[in-house]
Amino acid sequence: MRKINENDFIKFVGKQESQFIVSAKDFTDGVIERFNGVQNFGDCLPWSKTHGKVRLRPSEVSVWVGINGHGKSQILGQICAWGVKKNKWLIASLEMKPEATMHRMVRQIAGCEDVAEEYVKKVMNYTDGRLWIYDQLDTVKSERILGMIHYAAQELGIEHVIIDSLMKCGIGSDDYNNQKDFIDRLCWAAKSENIHIHLVAHVRKGVDEGNRPGKFDVKGCSEITDLVDNVFVVHRNKNKEKKQDLGEAVDNNEPDCTLTVAKQRHGEWEGVFLFWYHKRSMQYIPDTGNMAMRHTLDAM
Repeated sequence: MRKINENDFIKFVGKQESQFIVSAKDFTDGVIERFNGVQNFGDCLPWSKTHGKVRLRPSEVSVWVGINGHGKSQILGQICAWGVKKNKWLIASLEMKPEATMHRMVRQIAGCEDVAEEYVKKVMNYTDGRLWIYDQLDTVKSERILGMIHYAAQELGIEHVIIDSLMKCGIGSDDYNNQKDFIDRLCWAAKSENIHIHLVAHVRKGVDEGNRPGKFDVKGCSEITDLVDNVFVVHRNKNKEKKQDLGEAVDNNEPDCTLTVAKQRHGEWEGVFLFWYHKRSMQYIPDTGNMAMRHTLDAM
């Protein structure tokens, strides 16, 4: 058997990699699309004041971070409830039972707390063919998560996947190498399947809950925010909530929640959006005087 020398090996690898070398001209349509407005490329968030500033683009990964209990999953659920009008979504909520996830989403879609049984059925029928649930609780190994994403995209045509949360993907909180590898593979999955992946992550504990965290406060390896395309930080106004619970006067012009766009690789805007909480619908609304948004179920 002839021994393969290094030069032969390099030629062999080069032949394999040649399939990925294409003419720059092949990307003309995509370039034109982006010149028509990168801020108008991708899916909108539910609130009009965010339009033109931030989008959820295909082939990207977004990390949603914040202090535990500050509404990361809730605001993502509202975004999903809005998004199913246009796209197919899958939720892998590894910390909450599917019934609890959908109970909250039905309230967000209905825009109220007391929802009649008939309307619940209409909402659930509306989600058929638009929304899927990955029915697993507790820790799931990262290889299974990646396999699930591949199947969802290839077989179901899913366009958005929510993974809630990183700490439930079978990787230790101090296992930085495997965290980096998992984030890298999520980015690869988003690009290869042309979908948007939403990953919920936590931040390190600070002095108190009143300080709004940033992308440098994310618990785990730095690549969690370095490798992904977008970083969103959700932070509730706990000081205002405490005053309300004690019956003290509060300034209603003071927001209940902030959503910080801390990174947007393919956008041109970063900054902070202010929101107020509509308790009965579990929605975040764009202004203190606004009513809850109510969806029109156009397909029963």
